[in-house]
Amino acid sequence: MIEIKLTRKIKGKKLTKEFEEHYGSIQKLKNIFKKGKGDMKLQMDLENWEYFLEHPNEEIEQDKIIYTDKTKISMIDLELLNFIKYEKPKSITELAKYLEKDVANIQRKVDTLEQEGFLELEKGNRNSKIPVLNYDKIEIAI
Repeated sequence: MIEIKLTRKIKGKKLTKEFEEHYGSIQKLKNIFKKGKGDMKLQMDLENWEYFLEHPNEEIEQDKIIYTDKTKISMIDLELLNFIKYEKPKSITELAKYLEKDVANIQRKVDTLEQEGFLELEKGNRNSKIPVLNYDKIEIAI
């Protein structure tokens, strides 16, 4: 079993914005609990949301852990993630152009990295996808 830990630093203001995008409003999340449909993650999200509304400039470290028996991450993929993190390309086409690689090959690699949870794809202009890496540190344990 391989454990992959993704860590990011995030300010309370940005975290509450993410909660709002995901849940709609804090009241909607509270209503889930009133109906008895909440789990531990939702409870933690609600508590964090309430706290960071009061402390928007406080920064926290947030972890996401992926457990897998198989991962196809290679040194090329790590270089790709590093490039996305620091150069912030506006599309997969732009990423391929920067790297002087075929767009179809880069698209496949980016899709795989997204499926494995290493990055996210946001909507860009004219149906383009923007690869985004929100993590500051990746640790792999075997």
